[in-house]
Amino acid sequence: MPNPTAFRQLLANPNRSLASLYNQIEQQKKLLKIVREALPDQLKEHAKHCVIDQNKLMVYADSANWASQLRFYRSAILGAIDKIPNHRVDILQFKITEALHRQVEQPDRHVNLPGAASIAEIRHNAEAREDDSLACALLKLSSTLERLSKTSAKSESSK
Repeated sequence: MPNPTAFRQLLANPNRSLASLYNQIEQQKKLLKIVREALPDQLKEHAKHCVIDQNKLMVYADSANWASQLRFYRSAILGAIDKIPNHRVDILQFKITEALHRQVEQPDRHVNLPGAASIAEIRHNAEAREDDSLACALLKLSSTLERLSKTSAKSESSK
């Protein structure tokens, strides 16, 4: 989390504010480069951002899977950071970039519904059963499938 007093200081000196922000961005880019150099090739691109705040380093990954893989390289990352003067890191956290996490698009789901003959066969099997609970479940299934097939037929004809 950024230090709020740092932003107050930036706002107090508007002429130097942008320069200070650019300086912080450059420091974060250099830090990210150092962290990526400590990682194997297949993981380098999945470390998206690095932010250091006091003695805590936060490494942002593009998914939970990659963040868990990056955790295995904790000692390598800390070793690389220890070589930088004026940067003491005691805590290393791995986080997921929310913006990238939200951008993942869910593919359109396509449901394969059985044909009318299969639905009729399920209904026929339900009527032939003596077990009330199984017959009731099969009747519900057949009526749901029938309703869904009518709904999908209407939506396909409107396209």
